[in-house]
Amino acid sequence: MMPQPQPSLGHTAHLVVLAPDAYRGRRIPLVKDELVVGREAHCDVRFDDPYLSRCHAVLRRHGDTVYVQDLYSRAGTLVNGTVVIDAYPLHPGDIVSLADLRLRFEAVAKRPDGDRSGADSEHPERAERERYAAYLRRRERLLRRAGATWTVARWLTWLGFGCLVGGAGLFAAGVVEYVGQVTGGEPATDPEAPDDIFGRDLAGIPAGWLGAGLAGLGLLMIVAALLLFARATTRRRQIEQELPDQPPGTPAADQADQVEPA
Repeated sequence: MMPQPQPSLGHTAHLVVLAPDAYRGRRIPLVKDELVVGREAHCDVRFDDPYLSRCHAVLRRHGDTVYVQDLYSRAGTLVNGTVVIDAYPLHPGDIVSLADLRLRFEAVAKRPDGDRSGADSEHPERAERERYAAYLRRRERLLRRAGATWTVARWLTWLGFGCLVGGAGLFAAGVVEYVGQVTGGEPATDPEAPDDIFGRDLAGIPAGWLGAGLAGLGLLMIVAALLLFARATTRRRQIEQELPDQPPGTPAADQADQVEPA
């Protein structure tokens, strides 16, 4: 359900930073049809905050109404404590939260001083910038997933190696104990001495069998880790090919092409 639209604002709408203290009191006039807020250098409104996404949210003016929309940020966008995703109209006094950043929306209504029918027209360069921001978010999200798979594979490798070594040692200990008893030439006096090659029982199961099972589990973990390593590597290569850091058609990519040797 969309809140009621606000009265005519003319050019008096702005945001005032309430937190953090480093930016407290900063005023952000909403004089453009669209403002991107984030920590990237190309953002219209930039804050050096590690918890703020590279392109966190966008503020748009449509006629006399200002909307805020989240750009798939990690920390999210809230208005008066309510999480918003789609375009959400702001009213004077609303508190907008972007990660640790808190802003108060202020506006003074006044009579329009002319025809503003074209004020909310779309700007191709800004639309392109927003598409580029969405492109980067998608690329980062896929790379994080590939990195998480790589991390799981690394832990599985170490755990599998530990199980393999421990199981092999347990199996070898049982065999060595049995062989030592057989070749010793003296009757066993220990009532728990092993009576077969798999060693003495542990919880009712020969130690050799336990060791073999543990070693087999370790081998399975290592195989699974290798498969995950291969999957993460392949996925990362696909991401780099399908979603390069600078997609074709962007200004940065065009500039990089111009400096390449002929």
